[in-house]
Amino acid sequence: MEVKTTTIYSVETCLIKPEKKDQFMPLWKRFLKYVKDNPQLFKLKSSKLYSQMIGDAYGAYIMMYEYDHLADIEKEENKILKDKGFKKIEEEFWQLVVPNTVSVNVWKAE
Repeated sequence: MEVKTTTIYSVETCLIKPEKKDQFMPLWKRFLKYVKDNPQLFKLKSSKLYSQMIGDAYGAYIMMYEYDHLADIEKEENKILKDKGFKKIEEEFWQLVVPNTVSVNVWKAE
């Protein structure tokens, strides 16, 4: 009997302040390195970064994180929100973002 697994995606969308755009990619790369260097904190299987080229949110960044289970997102959040290194990256991220442009959605692959 085949066991069907469901992939969960956490999808975050935001606009970066125009004067801060040059700071976003270095921060994204630092985040990816932090994930790689601290596997005990993270449950995500993969991550991808997209930028929107056409549409209402032109220039928005879309960060997609893949998980095995919805519970993995909660477990990860409980760990990373207490971690000083992650908090520093998160604080820097919020300095780059246009206020009120962040959205977080969770998708399930069918």
